[in-house]
Amino acid sequence: MLTVENLTAFYGESQILHDVSLAVDNGGRVAIVGRNGAGKSTLFKSIMNAGPRAVGKILWNGVDLGSTPSYKRVRAGLALVPEDRRIFGHVTVLENIAMSQYGVLAGETPLDPESVIQRFPMLVPLKDRLGGQLSGGQQQMVAVARAIAARPRLMMLDEPTEGLAPIIIEQLAKDVVTVCNENEAGLLLSEQNLWFAKQCTDRVYVIDTGRIVFEGDWATLDENADIKQRYLAV
Repeated sequence: MLTVENLTAFYGESQILHDVSLAVDNGGRVAIVGRNGAGKSTLFKSIMNAGPRAVGKILWNGVDLGSTPSYKRVRAGLALVPEDRRIFGHVTVLENIAMSQYGVLAGETPLDPESVIQRFPMLVPLKDRLGGQLSGGQQQMVAVARAIAARPRLMMLDEPTEGLAPIIIEQLAKDVVTVCNENEAGLLLSEQNLWFAKQCTDRVYVIDTGRIVFEGDWATLDENADIKQRYLAV
């Protein structure tokens, strides 16, 4: 599905990513974990051609995306839920989700916003509330719902649990797994919360100072206490 080969990325003259390579198989669920500032968000933005100057190969279903603009990557089946959520504050929850129709995969019909809301119990009583009136956790649910409504082949979640209460994190984990199962969507997750990442994914990459320092399954990472202590301990 998605293959990243030897990706380097820059903001101005500052190099953030160093020869990053990773892969997400069709329908696969992969986590990118690391401390704050390790390069996770830069990696996601580079995959979407959404800010950094990136050099390397980003292959989507075997095709090199090259300089393909962000909106075309979305319409090819990639969906990014950014760290800052980007909820439209002046329109309702239902209208925010309806925005997904502009990013639907070519040849596909977007999911009905009402049916999407039903998959997120927290949003059902909030569908007519303005986006700007929502809490952080509620906004995160809306951002995920909006991405799912476009029926992406791969959903990319960037730090979805940041600032959320534990009870919201637990519900979000259940919702993410459910909607990925129902839509047969792959998942690429950037996260610092290891519990949440384990609930949602099968494979994991550890990133530190813009370099991949580990890749494997969660059981293998758990066996490498030195990796967890060196690169993930706060």
